[in-house]
Amino acid sequence: MIKTVKIQDILDECNDVRTFTFSMKNNTIKNYVIPKPGQFIMVWVPGVDEVPMSISGCDINGNWVITVKNVGECTNAIFNLKKGDFIGVRGPLGNYFKIPKEKSKYIFLIGGGIGMAPLRFLSQELYEHKISFILIQGAKVKSDLMFTTQEQILDKNSNDIFYCTEDGSLGTKGIVTEAFERILKTYSKRLLSNAIVYACGPEKMLYSIYEICEKWNIELQASLERIMRCGCGLCGLCALDPLGLLVCKDGPIFDSDTLKKIQDFGKYQRDFTGKKILIE
Repeated sequence: MIKTVKIQDILDECNDVRTFTFSMKNNTIKNYVIPKPGQFIMVWVPGVDEVPMSISGCDINGNWVITVKNVGECTNAIFNLKKGDFIGVRGPLGNYFKIPKEKSKYIFLIGGGIGMAPLRFLSQELYEHKISFILIQGAKVKSDLMFTTQEQILDKNSNDIFYCTEDGSLGTKGIVTEAFERILKTYSKRLLSNAIVYACGPEKMLYSIYEICEKWNIELQASLERIMRCGCGLCGLCALDPLGLLVCKDGPIFDSDTLKKIQDFGKYQRDFTGKKILIE
């Protein structure tokens, strides 16, 4: 069921990225469900299209947050909304990141580009549980790094923050996977046996992180992205072979044990016709 909500606040994050806040808890919305980090919503712009969006935040008052990168027709329409404009929302949908019960776990949050959006929400949850973490964020250039222009939850409870840019304009020069491996070498294998990695970003990046985690025997929870028309398991465009799992219903969060069985992971996705195409 689509719920119509009003945009309450808009914040520019970086190049072509804006964060939108809207209320999902008011007198006109029944059966309110609190979202969990990693879940997504389907956002409908009347007269344009409907697209999946990760939830990048939620507070106790029912204010939800999405962070949008301007990359296509529908995201362009969302990106150009103003305060007071309306959008349609379905959700929350999908599964979510599992938070460890033991606070002694070593937590790594690794994000690339717009993949920082669900990790921002996860960082809020970790903060509320008084669980610290190490953040590694990567981007092509300094101006593409997200959530750095204001005090963020992910800054408050992070033991360390590592930024890396491909041109070296901020932090270390290179990509997040290179930074991740360098950081791992500073820890003992005993400590890393108690580690968990939460990751979101381009799938080639996620596949490299998966390979590193397998090498070091580290638990991984990764958020995958696929084209979706329905968000509820009907269209099949987000199917993952050979298991037939659907990103919209069985994901978007998948753990190491599942990822190793997905032959499409890091290699193939489907276009709007359902045809398999290479992931670039």
